[in-house]
Amino acid sequence: MTAVERPAAGATSARSLVGRIVVWVVFAVLFAYMTAQSVGNLVVITDKLQKFNEFVGSADGASLKRPVPWVWLVLDVVVPPLAYAVGVWVTRRSTAVVTVAVLVVAFAGAGALWLTLQLYVPSLVDL
Repeated sequence: MTAVERPAAGATSARSLVGRIVVWVVFAVLFAYMTAQSVGNLVVITDKLQKFNEFVGSADGASLKRPVPWVWLVLDVVVPPLAYAVGVWVTRRSTAVVTVAVLVVAFAGAGALWLTLQLYVPSLVDL
């Protein structure tokens, strides 16, 4: 009977680490895109509200001014990096397959909340 040769333990752990790093980088790009969209939403909404409030203020319509929904805008920006950080922290000692699974779930959850906030915040200001 012949013995089956297995790769050294260091070689497999190095491959696993490289696989996880690749997965982390790919998901970092996806979460960065989500964050960039959130920052864009924050900039556009605050700019529109500032211009609207200036216009209304110049037309003696101070009661029509609308406040900036800062809580929702900041939450919209914070959710993607927080979800990514939690996903990376949870998978720091896992295999590449588990890392992919956890980050897919984190991306789906963050994406659902992110999209909800992307649609909810403009409805608050109704411009």
